[in-house]
Amino acid sequence: MRILQVVPKAGVNSKLKTILKATERSLRGPHTTFRRVREGRWKHVKYPGWITWDQAVGGLLVAEIHTKVKDHEWQVMDAFIGYLDRHLGEQIESISVYYRG
Repeated sequence: MRILQVVPKAGVNSKLKTILKATERSLRGPHTTFRRVREGRWKHVKYPGWITWDQAVGGLLVAEIHTKVKDHEWQVMDAFIGYLDRHLGEQIESISVYYRG
């Protein structure tokens, strides 16, 4: 499992969680790479994996990358980081990756 910690830029008025949810709602349909399964859980449309995410203390966004096949974690992680960069890049200060298990 890989864990992403997304740090918002100082002075960003909205929470990253709020922005991410709004972005997903606006992109729903056939034109996005992630499908909402439930609150805080998304599934990738092509790769066999899913992401659970939520807000943490200090406005951080923490996401866990899960896959059925361990060798595919990098694909789901790459897709999610790309999604964050495209849609929230102006509000993000940094993204850290932690490797677990």
